[in-house]
Amino acid sequence: MAHSEYILYEPPADGIARIVLNRPKAANAQDTEFLYALNDAFDRAAHDDDIRVIILAANGKHFSAGHDLSEANKDSAMHDYETVGTICGFGCEGAEAQMSREEEIYIGFSEHWRNIPKPTIAAVQGKCIAGGLMLAWPCDLIITTDDASF
Repeated sequence: MAHSEYILYEPPADGIARIVLNRPKAANAQDTEFLYALNDAFDRAAHDDDIRVIILAANGKHFSAGHDLSEANKDSAMHDYETVGTICGFGCEGAEAQMSREEEIYIGFSEHWRNIPKPTIAAVQGKCIAGGLMLAWPCDLIITTDDASF
C-alpha cells in the first residue's frame, strides 16, 4: 500500500469515506506517487464493508491541474510500485514503456475507480483540467462549486 502526504483518507463517519487530494501548492497535479496513493485510498474505501459512499475532494483553490509535467524520472518511478493491472513492459524502450505506463495509471486506474461498487462523488472546485478529468469522470456524481471549470 502506497502512503503519501498527497492523499488524505479522513476517518469514515456515518458510512462515508472522504478521500482528499492534498497537493494544493501544485494545484493537485498528479505524479506517479499521487496516483498510486489515490488508488490505494479508493481500494481501502471499496473494501471496507462499513463504507457506503466515497467522496473525492481536494484541498486548495483547484481540484486538479492534471498531470504533473515536471515529474522527474516518471518512467523509472513505475518500478517503485506494484502494478495493479496485468500490464508489463515498464522496462522496455521507447513507446512500449510509455504505453504501459499510460495503460496502468491513466486508463487502468480510471476504469478501476469507475467500477467501484459503491456510489462515488467528486466534489470539484476551481480548475479541473486535462488529467484532472480522469479523477472526476469515473465518479458516479460530480458536484461543483460556482467557480468550477472543466
